[in-house]
Amino acid sequence: MGGDRIATGGGFDNSANDAEGTLTTEWGAAIGDKDHSLVATPKGGLLLQDTVTLQQLSRFNRERIPERVVHARGTGAYGYFQAYGDESALTSAKFLSDTSIKTPLFCRFSMVTLSKSVAETVRDVRGFAVKMRTSQGIWDLVFNNLPVFFVRDQRHFVDVIHAFKPDPQSNLQDFDRVFDLMGALGGEATHMLTYLFSDHGIPASYQEMDGNSVHAYKFINADRKVTYVKLRWRSLAGIRNLTEEEAHALQADDLNHATRSLYMDIKQGKFPEYELQIQEMKPEQLDDFEFNPLDSTKHWPEDQFPYRPVGKMTLDELPPNFFEHTEQVAFSPANMLAGSIEASEDKLLQSRLVSYFSAHEYRVGTNRHLIPVNKPANETRHYHADGQMNTGENKGTLNYEPSLVHKAYTDEPKAKIYEQPLPSGTYVQEEINKTLNFKQAGDLYRSFSEKERANLVYNLECKLKMSTSDLIKNTMSSHFMKADEEYGTRVAEAIGADLETVKQMAAALEE
Repeated sequence: MGGDRIATGGGFDNSANDAEGTLTTEWGAAIGDKDHSLVATPKGGLLLQDTVTLQQLSRFNRERIPERVVHARGTGAYGYFQAYGDESALTSAKFLSDTSIKTPLFCRFSMVTLSKSVAETVRDVRGFAVKMRTSQGIWDLVFNNLPVFFVRDQRHFVDVIHAFKPDPQSNLQDFDRVFDLMGALGGEATHMLTYLFSDHGIPASYQEMDGNSVHAYKFINADRKVTYVKLRWRSLAGIRNLTEEEAHALQADDLNHATRSLYMDIKQGKFPEYELQIQEMKPEQLDDFEFNPLDSTKHWPEDQFPYRPVGKMTLDELPPNFFEHTEQVAFSPANMLAGSIEASEDKLLQSRLVSYFSAHEYRVGTNRHLIPVNKPANETRHYHADGQMNTGENKGTLNYEPSLVHKAYTDEPKAKIYEQPLPSGTYVQEEINKTLNFKQAGDLYRSFSEKERANLVYNLECKLKMSTSDLIKNTMSSHFMKADEEYGTRVAEAIGADLETVKQMAAALEE
C-alpha cells in the first residue's frame, strides 16, 4: 500500500500536522489572501467573482458522500495476511499457497442495520469485511460476525433491513415491525434470531468476535476441480460478548467503545490477529443432508465439517484519514479471483454479486477502484472509459477490442469461469427443498449454558413484551417452541403469550 499507509508502527504520523508553503486552491493556484473574502465595500457585498470563497463553500457542502444503506457505522485498519501452507490442491489462488507472501489488506468492521450515529453497544449484526490486494486482483471477503442470516432469498433481504430500520412515520426503531416480519416469514429467521438475541448479539469489541462468510463459495484448483467451502476469521483473542446490562452501562460512558478499543490496541502495538479457517464439502455431497448446504440460514455442522486453519491476518496500521480510507472503501462479494475463487449457487449470495456494485456506484462513484484504499495491487488493463473522477487510466486511441491493426489485451484461459452443469427443466420461482427452519435453532439453544439461555429469553422478552399484537407474540413463541419446547415455553411465559395457543401453532408448523 506504500504511501497509502502510515509509516510508523501503528501510531499516527504526527508530521502530517506540519504545513509549510503557500496555501493554494484544490487546482494548485496560490491564494493571495487566505483570511478575507472579495467584497464590494469594506462593509460587505460578496462578489460572485470570488471563486475561492464560492468553491470553498461548494466543496464543504459536498464533504459527505451518501451514507451506506447498511453497514453505515464502521471503523477499519490496514494489515496483511500470510498463508500457513500450500492450498494448491484446493485453489489456484497463489497467495493461499505461498507462505512467503504478505498480502496487504484493509479490514472494516461495522454495524449492519442502523445509521452512522448509533452507539456501538446496540444489539445488531456486525459486519467484518476484508479487502485482500492479491497479485491476481482484489478478493473481497464480505462477512458477518454471526454464521447465518435471517432469510435465504433476496426477495426479502430489503424487507429485513426496512423492518430493523426506524419506522418511516415516527423515525423510531420498533421491534414490533421486526417480529411482525419474522413471524410472517414462517420460521426461516428462527436460527438467526436465536443468535442475535443471545449474548452473541453484542460483541465486547471487534477484536473479540469472529467473521463468518455465511455463504458457501467455490475453490477451484489448477485441474479445474471444485470444492465448496465456508470460511471464517477466528479471533485469536477469543470471543467475548456483553450482556444487555453491561452494554447499557458501557453506553452511558462511551458511544464509540469498539472503535476506541481497536485504535488503542493498534496504537499500543497490540495488533489484532485472526485466523482464516475453512470448511470443505465436495460437490457430490450437496444433496446428502436434511438441509440445503447453500441455504444462508444454515451452518455446516462442525462435527461433520471441521474448520481447518489456512492462514492468519494481522491488523497493524491505522488509516491516516478516516474518510479517505474507512468511508470510501468499497467492498463487493463479486470481487473474487475467477478460476480460483468463485460464487456458489446460494440464492442470497447471487443477488449480492450485483447489488454491491450498484450501491457503490451511487455512493462513491464510477471510478471508485482508483481510490487508493480500493486500488488493486496488480496492474489493471481494461477498456472501461471516462466516468466521474477518472484519474488518468485511459491512454492511447484504443478503447475497444478486438482490433485488426493494433495489439489488444488477451484473455487468460486459467481465469475462465468454472463450467457449472445445470439440471434440465424450466425457470422457477419457488422455495428450496429441505428448508429445516427450526432444527439448528434448537441445537443452538441447547448448546447454551443456563445463564446464556436466561439472557436469551430476557433479551427477547424486553422486545416482544412491548408488542401490542397477541398474534405476533403467539407466532414468535411458537417458532421458538418448534425449535425447542423449553425455549418456546420460557419465551411465551415471559411475554404473556397464550401457552395453549402457542403449543397448537407450534404443532402445526413444518420444518
